[in-house]
Amino acid sequence: MRSSEVARIAGVTVRTLRHYHALGLLPEPPRSANGYRDYAPADLARVLRIKRLASLGFPLASIGEVMAQVDAGASADGPATDPLAELDRELEQEIARLEEQRRVIASLRAERLRPDLPVPFGQALRLLASDEDLAGLTEEERDTLVIAGHAYGADDVAELKRVAEALEDSLDASAVAALKARLEALSADAPEEERAGLVAEALEALAPLIPCFSRDNWLRPPTEGELMLEEASRVGMNAAQRDVIARIERAIESLLDGQAG
Repeated sequence: MRSSEVARIAGVTVRTLRHYHALGLLPEPPRSANGYRDYAPADLARVLRIKRLASLGFPLASIGEVMAQVDAGASADGPATDPLAELDRELEQEIARLEEQRRVIASLRAERLRPDLPVPFGQALRLLASDEDLAGLTEEERDTLVIAGHAYGADDVAELKRVAEALEDSLDASAVAALKARLEALSADAPEEERAGLVAEALEALAPLIPCFSRDNWLRPPTEGELMLEEASRVGMNAAQRDVIARIERAIESLLDGQAG
């Protein structure tokens, strides 16, 4: 039989046969006088076995070993090394993974969360920003959010949620917006008086949020992801703006450091 006949009977492609040859799953048959591969019934049977085992979920890389075990007498009622038993365990793990994936997708859809962010971080973000806010993000702000979602752990997300709850009750949103606008308008050569004044006003506005911050979380060394997040959040800022942000953060750290452990 020629390769096209074997492929047609087995329900595969000639390219698949070549792939089996390349993997060592299917021995190269001898060639006839006209140069074509001459497949025997045994070759067809082997192709059918490979196709069947692959359909069960065995990886191609392990099918040669599986066929050898089957030929040696392994069966579904055989020893613990039975390939079907091992495959069943792997499929059970894969099913559990897929079920968890579906659970996450269901949460994303039900709560209308961004699919490119972890669910807990997305839930915290939903408390802090409206759909309109998220739709109006710049490319740099979107990048920062993605990095934050990767860098933030459970403690960070819990802190974000505490901040979100406090924002609803005790923070003047218009005052914060005005401070943000002033920071964005701050020139690179802004004098010390202007910088110090902005820092002082920001700390006064943020005072209701200080109890929400985790002392241990703020005072521990930053992770690699947090350092990258800091860099991303500073993109586009001039020297004065970076200085003001850094001074606000240091002031918050100093306040937290003064708290009892």
